[in-house]
Amino acid sequence: MRYDKPNILLIETDQQSAETLSLYGNPVLHTPALERLAEQGVVFEYAFCNYPACSPSRSSMMTGRYASSIGVHANHMMINPAETTLPQVLKANGYQTAIIGKNHAFMRTAQFSYGGGSPEHPSTLHEVFDYVRLADHGHMVDGYRDDPASIAAHEWAQKHCWYSPLGYGTNPAAPEHCGTYLLGETMVDYLESVRNTDQPFFAWLSFPDPHTPYQAPEPYASMINPADVPLPPKDSLENKPERQRVAHLMDAMDTADDELIRRVRAMHYGMIKFIDDTLGKILATVDQLGLTDNTVVIFTSDHGDSMGAHGLIQKHNAFYDSFNRIPFIVRMPDYSGPRRTDNMVELVDIMPTLLELAGIPRPYGLQGRSLAPFLQGDPSYTPREFVIIESGEQGEPMKESDITVRPEHPFDERYFVWCAYREAWLGRGKSIRTHDWKLNVYTNGDGELYDLQRDPDELHNLFHESEYESIRTALERQLLVWVMEHQDRLPENTTVNISYSKYMQKSE
Repeated sequence: MRYDKPNILLIETDQQSAETLSLYGNPVLHTPALERLAEQGVVFEYAFCNYPACSPSRSSMMTGRYASSIGVHANHMMINPAETTLPQVLKANGYQTAIIGKNHAFMRTAQFSYGGGSPEHPSTLHEVFDYVRLADHGHMVDGYRDDPASIAAHEWAQKHCWYSPLGYGTNPAAPEHCGTYLLGETMVDYLESVRNTDQPFFAWLSFPDPHTPYQAPEPYASMINPADVPLPPKDSLENKPERQRVAHLMDAMDTADDELIRRVRAMHYGMIKFIDDTLGKILATVDQLGLTDNTVVIFTSDHGDSMGAHGLIQKHNAFYDSFNRIPFIVRMPDYSGPRRTDNMVELVDIMPTLLELAGIPRPYGLQGRSLAPFLQGDPSYTPREFVIIESGEQGEPMKESDITVRPEHPFDERYFVWCAYREAWLGRGKSIRTHDWKLNVYTNGDGELYDLQRDPDELHNLFHESEYESIRTALERQLLVWVMEHQDRLPENTTVNISYSKYMQKSE
């Protein structure tokens, strides 16, 4: 059935950098389902999360507003139920809404609102989603939590690959009992049997992988030969913010050799291949049900994983592309534009884009920019000149001299991974990135400047070099103006009753 409004399938992975895909130049990992999706749509080569951690990134995406505006300035904080969210607006305009997979954005109850009171129509999980099937890191998925084989797969992953910085391994479970497969089954069942065919749907398919634990069942665990996996360039972290050297030490990356990094990256790639095979079945179901011609599909991730780049693993309070540059593919009905574009995009752009494609007015306070004009071939569309990324909590970042205990090796399970600690995120920063330059500024006075044309791997920090002072100053000015422009406009000012606009209307 065709509706006036398109169906929307938003597919998101967790902790996946753009460089993991052949679509972005990876020489060893081919993902046929995503490559086919790209052939039918467009690949955005320069897409970025707005915060390199799960809940701030997801919350920004689902509100179309920056973390600094919505008050989600650290991981594990959730969307204030007083915020207006994408599924809330879509539901109010006739959509059936579904979440299948990882949440890490919506509160379950409004009583813990950061604002101190419950809004009239709260943006909480069960308020905004009609259908909820959640999944955890590992292999626990709603509807399968009592399956002994899935429980065993989950417990193995938690026991062997969760607590140490570089823990990885081959899960002995069959793929049919693992989380990625089960989410695929849940999504197919939703499409075939659960959704209301009399209304359009919005489905957020949210894979917890390839986030830690780094493990997969066969055949995926050994699908990629570690010897074929490319390594990132070495970074001494000299002349870089000290917090990065602290992270390097606190994850025992100073004791990790190239062979280990290759093996972990190969496992990470295997997890992505598992996701791609699952997406192949889901997208085939969309085709078989005759939904393709009226369904917008977006594939992206909430943030990246450094995977050894800059001597770091997982996510951290930093602004390298390995953390922040993410895959972004859009397929929409009747799209006939370029198959690749270097137009910049941020995750906050998803909400305004989807609302405009659905013909729904954008709510007041939305801060993202709609990509709909570009996708619809509007020649007047002007792409972003730069993107903004935020990170960190208020406070002084930890120094090397503050370290008293740390993992002795990458499999030391005594202290868990550093990015889980609050201290790892102390010290706020903002990054402004153009195609040519990246400037990172921090509240403690640290700074980074990278010439992305000459130094795409961000190894040489030019922040303190006098010959680049004019470039640094220009970017700082752009960032300052952005900060002023994006100071939160909420609540809307309805207190002033006198306005000159009525005189302007009379003169026209």
